[in-house]
Amino acid sequence: MSELSQYEQGFGSFRIGEMTLALPMKSVREVVPFHPLMALPCPHPWIKGGLDLRGVTIPVLDLECLLNRPGHQYTPGCILLIAHENHLLGLIADQVKALFFANPAAMHTVSSEDTIGSIFAGSLMNSELNQLVQVLSTQALFDLPGLPKAEDPEPHRQSLELQTSNEDTALNTRTPLMLMQSMSTLFAVNPKDIETTVVNPVLLPSEYAGGFYKGNLNYREQTIPAIDLASYLGLGTNKQLQRATQQAFVIRIEGNPLALLIDRVLDIVHVPHNSVIPLPCFGLPKANQLEGALPCNVFSKEDPHSQRGPQYFVLSCPRISEDQELIELASILAKASATAQLDFENQQGKTALGLDRLMVYRLGTEFSTPIEQVREVLPYRADIEIFERSNPMLGMLTHRNQSMPVFDLAQWLGAERQSLSHESSILVVNAHGSTIGFAVTSLTAIENALWEPHVPVLGEQRQLLHGRLKTTQRLAQIGEDKHQCMVEVIDLHQQIALILDQFGVISPTALETVPEHSEHAAQ
Repeated sequence: MSELSQYEQGFGSFRIGEMTLALPMKSVREVVPFHPLMALPCPHPWIKGGLDLRGVTIPVLDLECLLNRPGHQYTPGCILLIAHENHLLGLIADQVKALFFANPAAMHTVSSEDTIGSIFAGSLMNSELNQLVQVLSTQALFDLPGLPKAEDPEPHRQSLELQTSNEDTALNTRTPLMLMQSMSTLFAVNPKDIETTVVNPVLLPSEYAGGFYKGNLNYREQTIPAIDLASYLGLGTNKQLQRATQQAFVIRIEGNPLALLIDRVLDIVHVPHNSVIPLPCFGLPKANQLEGALPCNVFSKEDPHSQRGPQYFVLSCPRISEDQELIELASILAKASATAQLDFENQQGKTALGLDRLMVYRLGTEFSTPIEQVREVLPYRADIEIFERSNPMLGMLTHRNQSMPVFDLAQWLGAERQSLSHESSILVVNAHGSTIGFAVTSLTAIENALWEPHVPVLGEQRQLLHGRLKTTQRLAQIGEDKHQCMVEVIDLHQQIALILDQFGVISPTALETVPEHSEHAAQ
């Protein structure tokens, strides 16, 4: 793992609507789930109310309302508590995205004479995600006219910010730790040792999964292994009947990424260097993978971290990265991803689908697509729908610094428009120089194609899609024993070619991949 420059600082990014914003981590106190707010005697509509934080009312600000942007429902949403000069303020957000490190001197600053416009300090590149984020000015937020300010009931937690201007000296006397929970066990890790965090990871099944290896994640156009942190270390007991992993963080093992699954990130704190105490060399299944323990009595009695348990187990990412079993797992997946990418590139421009692995999903009934065609799977969002229901194009989604059109796949194929919900997904597909999202009702599984008929069995007489010939006219057999079935295979690269053709922007290369019935499909 590359060492961070002494000039780099931590920034926490979060999402509000279509905006990806960031704040210096030294200003972020904690993140809490969104709760109903108390009414406050404040005339400004952008002050949405007050949050009861351990007996103290914290004003909560809605940035979209402040900026006079069209608001949307923050569901499930969260509240970022930010601290500045012994005062606290809450910001409503859709979700916290990632922690990244950057040199503040590299920020492209902006200036504004307008009080509200001055909350934007500038833009900064998150090099890990290759994403440009807008950094907010903590000072300008607290300087908003008429903003009620709540006195910080725990000013000691802000000690780093209140020290002398020589921040390097302050950082050299304290260690940053990201606190988290996995199953019933508390863990901590130095955020400088991780590459990024992943919110609501979509776990893809693997035929080799077992034990602490739970499956795979799509990460930066690559399939990477995901292991359960508590199970891997042999710690924690699952007291819940059903456990849904909500977060993960990524480390590098000999240059290959690997995801560690956890339940949730609790906070990022700074503790004295000597706070971590040694652990006994016996009694712990993998004591060598731990730096030691952080006793909860490091925090004050009023601090919620002191009440969560006796101690946090502090991970040693360098030692975890030396685990031969994890090295082999990460290496195998990296080679498989590289091979799949090469096969994908070799398949470009060919009409035949070499079926092997299929992503199965529902559009009323089950359909499938070769998994190598799907670059990412995103959760569906209702607020992207801006076009009339007669239009199979739902709207636009900003993703990876580009505006991506999203189509209802069933409606595009000629069926009725789907009833999309929080269980629905968007399949991100890149072909013919364009990136398009296809909304599906739900994902079912990832299956091996066991057999494909050699004849086009879905001819003109099949009317499920009302005669709109936008299909491959191919079937694939999936499943085992009594669960075997035939599913229709949809070539999403072909669909992109048809979409480009319909809108008059198709390239000669794309036309070569469209079957002879494209004239009917474009009608």
